Amino acid sequence: MTVPELKSSLGATPVVAAPSEQTHATRRPLVRRDSLVSAAKAVVGIVGLLALWQIAVWVFRPAEYILVGPLAAFDELFTRPEYFASNAWVTIGEALAGFVGGTLLGVLCGALLHYWPTLRTFLYPALVAIDTIPKVALAPLFIVWFGFGFESKAFVAMAIAFFPLVINTFDGLGSVPHELKELARINKASTWKRLSKIEFIYALPSIFSGAKISISLAVGGAVVGEFIAGSKGLGFVIMLANSQVDLASMFAAFLVLAAIALVLFFIVDFAGKKLMPWKSHAK
Repeated sequence: MTVPELKSSLGATPVVAAPSEQTHATRRPLVRRDSLVSAAKAVVGIVGLLALWQIAVWVFRPAEYILVGPLAAFDELFTRPEYFASNAWVTIGEALAGFVGGTLLGVLCGALLHYWPTLRTFLYPALVAIDTIPKVALAPLFIVWFGFGFESKAFVAMAIAFFPLVINTFDGLGSVPHELKELARINKASTWKRLSKIEFIYALPSIFSGAKISISLAVGGAVVGEFIAGSKGLGFVIMLANSQVDLASMFAAFLVLAAIALVLFFIVDFAGKKLMPWKSHAK
């Protein structure tokens, strides 16, 4: 947001300083082209990694109970697509529930730490101490509290996704330039306008950076919960394959998990670009 736009939104006399339509029209194709190039490079990188993995299996010929190639994993996926799809949806639901809960609580807690210094003095060290506890150790506690169903896995995912959003929200709100705060004070902006028009606008990039980390962690958290007490989901598929020394099924589940985390990451990234169009125009 530019300073003239900010003055207008805060109720001061607006200053006309709008960028030309031609400039925006020129930038949009460039942004799309850069996105396509980045996506193509990502695909090439993933395919290359899978190819190296398969070549290593062909060359060294490890026993099937030690390592299998991606072709065996994909063959397992295509042989039992319904099995992996049904369990994948369970893990996706748990991860999304944990991510949404972790995002809401993380942003709220980060805002409270920023605006209440006294609370920050007492609460911040406690949050850091809690975050150092391995979440695998917390999973049995959530199962005692919430049972063996969907809720316990969602809470494990939420516990893992929570902390990055706290830190990033807190840092983002603290990055607002002092000059803009003074501008809001001079224009006698209300507390709500100051929060919505300045501070959270500046915090959005940091919040979305934390969200992109948290969405992947939430998927891992759901799997951790399924490891401890799951009867379905990709974590259960991995544990079952491990007990049967079925590495093809195990690596197939790994591939599905990687695909889920990657897709969710890019969805969050896309949402951030839509909510922060000024970042795309600034490139």
